[in-house]
Formats: sequence, structure tokens, C-alpha cells
Amino acid sequence: MHLIDSHCHLHDPRLAGVLPDVLARARSVGVDRFVCCGTSEADWESVLNMAAQVKGVMPMLGLHPWYVSDAKQGWDARLLHLLETIPAGVGECGLDFAVPDANRDAQLAALETQWQISRELNRPLSLHCRKAFGDVFKLAEKHGLPTVGALIHAFSGSKEQAKIAIQHGFYLSFACSLMNPKNKRARSAIMTVPFDRLLLETDSPDISPIPGGLNEPANMAPLVNAAAELLGEKQVHLKNILQNNANKLFGSAL
Repeated sequence: MHLIDSHCHLHDPRLAGVLPDVLARARSVGVDRFVCCGTSEADWESVLNMAAQVKGVMPMLGLHPWYVSDAKQGWDARLLHLLETIPAGVGECGLDFAVPDANRDAQLAALETQWQISRELNRPLSLHCRKAFGDVFKLAEKHGLPTVGALIHAFSGSKEQAKIAIQHGFYLSFACSLMNPKNKRARSAIMTVPFDRLLLETDSPDISPIPGGLNEPANMAPLVNAAAELLGEKQVHLKNILQNNANKLFGSAL
């Protein structure tokens, strides 16, 4: 049974010196496919190189809301050109209104551009969303999702927002924070997600289950265990569900 890390950043410089060991540990617990997400023009080449050099890596290219203000003119044309020639998804992109002095208009414009690209090319869309669910839902109503599908990664919304997201057709992906018994919000939200819309991720090297440590895809194993316990399902059944969902969303590029 394969496990797919539905959102990670293996190209992150913090993992550079330990990447062979990180990959070995992941594969030893059955994690052998990795959705590797870029966040700005500065790392798109690194993501593509990772996909070319490491078996099982699916590239995603996007402009993260944190880096919208730094984007160079023409970034959108360059993104479109890359995606027209490479079987990659769109993301990590999205909205983050939780950051201080968030430029909401610029974030919305950048996301709408990438949303339209994902629909035009029918590529999976991976969204970052904090304190901005209403605007994401408005875009879903305005444009619809790409036919292949879209996910909200590291879902941090309420169970009510989870239900609305599902109604719009999103997959919801939960990160290692789900393993923290104090994270009642995520643990409540996952209970509302139909099995055919559920994904799990590490967001490596961030959101580590060990405070202050680096996260890595091998932590998919305890994450699946925690989710199975919460959902009252056998691990083998949940792994099969997750594999099927990831294949549906990312299959054309995995």
C-alpha cells in the first residue's frame, strides 16, 4: 500500500543536507510519492529539478500569498509557459489574511490568475487559506474548480467551513497538527469530511509534530494512524481511501 504526501516542500533548503535520509525514512514506511509545491519564481526551478531527479515527486508551481508583493512583472506569463510544457499542478497559491498588513487586493488578483490557469490547463490546484475562506468560496462560485479538482491544504477552518468547502467540490488535506490532541478545531473538522474528499499531508519541513523540529514525509505514518483513530477506521482502509483520492486528484501527473 502506497502513501502519498499530498503537500510538501522537499526542495526547501532546510532539507538539502539530509534529503537522502529523509527520502529513505519515508520509503521505509511506505511513503513513496510526494506532491512538491513551489511558492515563488525563486524556487520553481528547484521544484522541477527535484521532480526530474527523485522518483515519485510530482511538481506543483505557484505564487504563495506571502510572496505576491515581491513577484516580478510577468511572473504569470512565465508560470503559464512552464505549465504548458510540463505536467505540473498549480500551487501553492491562495490567500492569507492572517499575516500583518496583508495586501488583500494583490493576493486576490494573484490567486484569480492562477485559478484561471488551473482551469484553462485542467491542472490540480493546491490552495493555502488562512482567515480567507469566504473569499476562496466566492472564487469557487465565480469560476468553478478545475475539472481534475482542487484541495485546500493544511486545512485550518471550522467544521462549518469544511462543510461549505466540500459543497464547492474541494478536497481537504490535513497536516500533522491533527496529531495534537489540543487541536480540537482540526480534529472536529476532519469528522465532517466525506472519505472521497479526504487527503493527508506533512507540509514538510513545516508543521512538525515535534516542536522546533523539521517535519518530513515519514510522519505520514503516524498521521495516518492518528486520523484512523479519530475516524474509527482501520489503517489499511484509510490508506486505500487516501491513495485513491490522491490518484484522482494528482494521477495525471504522478
